[in-house]
Amino acid sequence: MATGTLEDRIVALERKQYSCPAEIQEVDESMRRCRQEVERLGLYSVNWKWVPESYYDCPLTQRAKILQAPSTEFLCKSLLLENKKATNNTVDFIYNPQFVLVVLQYDAELDTDLLTKSVRRLTQSVEDRLDASHFDWRVADASDNDRITGYQFNSVTPFGLLQEVPIYLSSTVAKLGYFWMGGGHVHLKLGIAVSDFLKVKNVKVMDVSVERTSVSPSENVGGAA
Repeated sequence: MATGTLEDRIVALERKQYSCPAEIQEVDESMRRCRQEVERLGLYSVNWKWVPESYYDCPLTQRAKILQAPSTEFLCKSLLLENKKATNNTVDFIYNPQFVLVVLQYDAELDTDLLTKSVRRLTQSVEDRLDASHFDWRVADASDNDRITGYQFNSVTPFGLLQEVPIYLSSTVAKLGYFWMGGGHVHLKLGIAVSDFLKVKNVKVMDVSVERTSVSPSENVGGAA
């Protein structure tokens, strides 16, 4: 005969469904939100991987081994950026967004000039494009990150966002075929085929980054993988 309350049994079943390790007591709302969005979209290439608590103390090479990724170039992070010069008179979701979520490699460095050029090119008419002086990209404040993504530091993912924003996949990542990023929980990572990711609403491949000359072993900004 089953023991425990109905709530206890539901928690146990959900933990089993998510293959939660012993230290994860229950499935939280953000993890559930990410997983449900992926399942709703039917993205069958997705692979979920729990990582140890020491994950972020490891160099990128060790993180790649934990995820069984071919190299560090397959490890990506999601950054919510804000155009600090966007105003109510100029904001447009596609052509001049105030907030964007950029997915790029840890091995790469965000290039805001490239990002600005890429966004401006979305407006086909040169005469209608906003001048580059209308853009000033910065990492979004923690309060905006919470409001828009609903995910904690080192767990940000493009899936299950609380508010729709344009999602820009680095053109360098798009060439890989498969990559890893955050899965809605600090210790849960998500691998996905580029072909599947490009099916997601609001995703565009954009030139947003350049190769990083050196990568800190503890590079955690916006950590997605």
